[in-house]
Amino acid sequence: MPHAFPARILFIDAYDSFTNNIISLLETRLHVEVTVIKIDDHIDDFATFLKPFAAVAAGPGPGDPRNLKDVGLFRELWQLDEHDVLPVLGICLGFQSLVHAFGGTIQRLPEPRHGVLRNVASHGESIFDGVHQVETVQYHSLHACLGYDRNAEHEDLWKPSSACPDLMPLAWDFDFDNIQVGDVTSETSFGTPGRVLMAVQHVSKPFYGLQFHAESICSEENAQKIIDTWWATARRWKKGSNNVHPAPNFKHLETFEKACLPDENPKAAAQSRLLEQRTIHDDLRMALQPTNRRMDGRRLESNCRKDFAKGHNPINNASCIHRKHIIEVSTRVVGSRGWTIPRICEVLGLTKGNSIILDSENHIKEDVGAHSIIGIIRPESLRFEYNVGTFTARTSCNRQTSNVDLAQYEGGIFAYLKSFMRQYQVSCSHTEIPFWGGLMGYISYEACLETIGIEAERNIGPRNAFQRPDLGFVFVERSIVLEHLHGTMYIQTIRPNDDDWLEKTASLLSKRAWDLLPRASYEHPYCSSSPTPIPAQISLPDETTYKSQVRACQDSIRAGDSYELCLTTQATIKTASRQESWSLYCRLRELNPSPFSAYVCLGQLTLLSSSPERFLSWSRPKRTKANSTWHNGEWSDKASTCQFRPIKGTVKKRTSPDQLSLTVAEATKLLSTTKERAENLMIVDLIRHDLHGVVGSGNVTVPKLMVVEEYATLFQLVSVIEGNLVIDDSDDEEDVEDDAFVSETASDHSAGSSSSTTDSASPEHDAEPTTSGKRYSKTGIDVLASSLPPGSMTGAPKIRSCQLLRQLENRQRGIYSGVVGYMDVCGGGDFSVVIRSVVRWDRENADDGGALEKGRGVGGQGNGEGEGDEWTIGAGGAVTSLSTEDGEWEEMQVKLRSTLRLFQTEEGK
Repeated sequence: MPHAFPARILFIDAYDSFTNNIISLLETRLHVEVTVIKIDDHIDDFATFLKPFAAVAAGPGPGDPRNLKDVGLFRELWQLDEHDVLPVLGICLGFQSLVHAFGGTIQRLPEPRHGVLRNVASHGESIFDGVHQVETVQYHSLHACLGYDRNAEHEDLWKPSSACPDLMPLAWDFDFDNIQVGDVTSETSFGTPGRVLMAVQHVSKPFYGLQFHAESICSEENAQKIIDTWWATARRWKKGSNNVHPAPNFKHLETFEKACLPDENPKAAAQSRLLEQRTIHDDLRMALQPTNRRMDGRRLESNCRKDFAKGHNPINNASCIHRKHIIEVSTRVVGSRGWTIPRICEVLGLTKGNSIILDSENHIKEDVGAHSIIGIIRPESLRFEYNVGTFTARTSCNRQTSNVDLAQYEGGIFAYLKSFMRQYQVSCSHTEIPFWGGLMGYISYEACLETIGIEAERNIGPRNAFQRPDLGFVFVERSIVLEHLHGTMYIQTIRPNDDDWLEKTASLLSKRAWDLLPRASYEHPYCSSSPTPIPAQISLPDETTYKSQVRACQDSIRAGDSYELCLTTQATIKTASRQESWSLYCRLRELNPSPFSAYVCLGQLTLLSSSPERFLSWSRPKRTKANSTWHNGEWSDKASTCQFRPIKGTVKKRTSPDQLSLTVAEATKLLSTTKERAENLMIVDLIRHDLHGVVGSGNVTVPKLMVVEEYATLFQLVSVIEGNLVIDDSDDEEDVEDDAFVSETASDHSAGSSSSTTDSASPEHDAEPTTSGKRYSKTGIDVLASSLPPGSMTGAPKIRSCQLLRQLENRQRGIYSGVVGYMDVCGGGDFSVVIRSVVRWDRENADDGGALEKGRGVGGQGNGEGEGDEWTIGAGGAVTSLSTEDGEWEEMQVKLRSTLRLFQTEEGK
């Protein structure tokens, strides 16, 4: 009798950063449902546990199949009794484990193959039926051997070897088949074994293995057809075997999960709830599942503490409920002719004190750089700070500070921010601009690490570093948005009864800029084409140390612990006298015109950024036909488009001031090497994994893959990855605030006209968390929390790579490698990666209240009279097996100099 639910495949995850891409491939092509467990989950009766499943996939991961901790449950698959056997597909590490279990050996490749496109040859038999050659991506440092003699005849390579009589070779990577695949062979063929085993099957059991990654964005269609054929073969075997089971009984799965609930202290339990599994299932498919715990959106969890430590992030389980506050955005629209970001900030007096400006003015393009946002911070603005490992958030308003116990929020700081933001329901007719008001701020690299379970180490970095907030946001109610493509300025507020400020500001900015500001007052001394160097003591990275770290990275890569490691270092600049941060920023934005520049002064932090890289943006949710039903004249659900724009691959425009700049064509040729493309591909596949984990199978696309983009001093290789996040509209069906908080009806907005203002709920009106058990739909904040830290700053697999990098670098990165941006009150958001940036932390005093309230160091004030500044600049690059010490050192230097010249002349004096 046919079942009412799809066939189920069990996926055993070895903590890889491509897992969700494989799950998406399985679910979309095979129309199955995938359940995920980890290689180190404890299961007392594994054979019984497997009975509901039609097949098993043993996934890829870092490590060595000879290491029991790296393969865990894989070994139990190969040791199942005959009557418990079921079809298994081993991929990469799973494939190597299969070969090793049946007599094969594991050896290191002379040159690892990570993100490398290769031709694979087969006889077109078994699961390769009809596929004689396939171009596919490989990610491996080790390879499996069946014991063939080095001089074995070609025909003998398709038969079981005497050393491994149970395994039949199905596919090989022969060097001579790869002469035309990019420039791979020219770089890597020297010293290779001549042939590398790519696929096997067991001669009597339904065990199959593939070394390559069919799920990679660059693997061709034939690679995915092999997965289709494996599934058809598995179903035939299951149907013809004696191991046919009735409809699954999931009672034992519930018992398994209950038996594995952790016995841990409350602090660890609160921390473990921060993170949710990043598997592929979204809430819309949960109704199809039987009675196990995945009905409420979670995978089978065996140990919450281990899950936290290995990167599962469930902030959508936050049970804190706020009543909806209706807000309307009051707006004045004026022309921006003659106005620039610096001129606006000068006229409005925003260059002193706390401010946050997201500035795209000098790098305007339709897809990036179309808007700039000036957030206006007042003493009454509600502010948030968080330090990693504390489980307490600090809020401040009107110089009064309070603590929030994050244990009340099932998911920690991101669940708290999500709960705070979801209390607003906003109305505005100006849907063409991305920001109406909301949270603006930053997340440090260390706060990003916490989202994947890597705890902060207090014994590295500056002595006072742990007094510095790892996360800081301010709730911006007044803002100015410049739409650069059409020269329009939006002056807006979500504060109640704020018409006086709105009219005064609109009237001021309606005038011509040059009538208000003499040229001398808005042109800064550091903006000239030949500036005087700033007297400073500059400490640069040590070349010997950095090159030794590159070698250490490559040792880890060759050992199979990582595919790519994004190594970083920093320079320190100590100026002889205090420098005005606003003037420095004005010079930096001229030197490095970038689509994601930022000026951030929040408390102790001053950040001057000329970042070219978007980390993540997500659009305001809109009603959509996809994954929705027509109800009462509209589509029932909303959707948000999430976009990542990683940069990997860099070439300098010119090597000396007197050299002609490279053309785009010349840069494209230089960035088309295997090394540069492999760096980018690995991060693209990593981000696809992160995004699939929230938006679900089949909802991720790559509209741009490895496109060369031009910046002030560099050409860079950029990709664009997008996901469609479906949002359950039932979240909006909660009680709104009483009449005191309900806005008036919005009037139509037009250029220069006023609009009515709601008596908005004050951000200080903070509802108490409840424990109703309601589970909210995922939003862009879930995508943000599930994707940190930025993959372009870590490498892959992400968790193992971050652990290795922390040991190698032995310092805190701080805000560098973190993100800066905003979360809009209407559900959108945009964050950039903090690179090409200079950072200053002003002198800390842990006993002097909240840093955001003090406002020290802003606008160039705060370290004391007569004292200079200490600025830091981070820089680095992605190390792969194809890297050279000299090449990595030069790439880091190129990136460092692009920002360091803020303090130097072009010649570096």
